[in-house]
Amino acid sequence: MYTSCVPEHRVAITKIDVGRRLYGGWAYVAKDKAGAQKIDHGGDVVDDLSWPAMEASFVDYALESRGGDLDHTTFGASRMVEMFISTPERREALGIPDGVLPDRGVYVSYRADETPEGEALWQDVLKGKARLSIVGSGRREPIT
Repeated sequence: MYTSCVPEHRVAITKIDVGRRLYGGWAYVAKDKAGAQKIDHGGDVVDDLSWPAMEASFVDYALESRGGDLDHTTFGASRMVEMFISTPERREALGIPDGVLPDRGVYVSYRADETPEGEALWQDVLKGKARLSIVGSGRREPIT
């Protein structure tokens, strides 16, 4: 169920590969490593009932868009190159023990484009000023 809450954090970039202009991080964490429910940067909570819809949205994003932007204002800045959706089932299949990765989350990596927008984004990434920002749209719907 989507629930309106006070925002808890921004989505930080946790990995940078300077030579390949790659950067990445956890684009979404619904439950942390300990399995505790998280509040996203928009103030929403995605619980177990809502998780399949969130996961499907990320799959659609990977298939249809893959675009990254600079603070939801400058588009044409980057393209997604990888995505890993962390669930108990996937971690078990890969032999990843509980408590190592978020219980439910989506890790993404992007390559900064060689455009003026991409260069502005890349400079902010290198300076530690950028946060993960995904190009997409959606709507909140209660799960019934």
